[in-house]
Amino acid sequence: MDVLYEEIREDNLDDPQALPQELLALVDAGFVEEEQCVFLSALKQAVPVQRMDFPDRTAFECFVNLIRVEDYLENGGLPPLEMLGRGLALAQLLKAKLSHLHGTKYFRIIVSFDGTSCTVRFHTVRPDEEWVAKDVRSEEAIAIFDTRESEP
Repeated sequence: MDVLYEEIREDNLDDPQALPQELLALVDAGFVEEEQCVFLSALKQAVPVQRMDFPDRTAFECFVNLIRVEDYLENGGLPPLEMLGRGLALAQLLKAKLSHLHGTKYFRIIVSFDGTSCTVRFHTVRPDEEWVAKDVRSEEAIAIFDTRESEP
């Protein structure tokens, strides 16, 4: 992912200002807190699931807060590097917005890219729950952003 990220940064493909209006509107609609979980308001309204449907709060948040970048693009796609760039730009925007939400809560934003499709999701960082395995082995490129620099 580091090599891809450097190329994206050099071409300024991760600029949040280049995000489609639909993605900006999704984030600008704000967040809602429910059952000690934080969700993008529009996604929470659109996904009819409840906390008891999941093994923990992190899984609940990651399910609801899943954004398929191509769903918000005109014509549904971009060249791979641009698609990943939009996902990274969205992650940066979410990180900035989430950083100002709750003084005691921290968040993790996860970008996955399989070469054609890019997803972004986020969850509250909890000491006893984890979404991304420590030994991830995948064909997908994954980038992880936290709203704090280091974990305790």
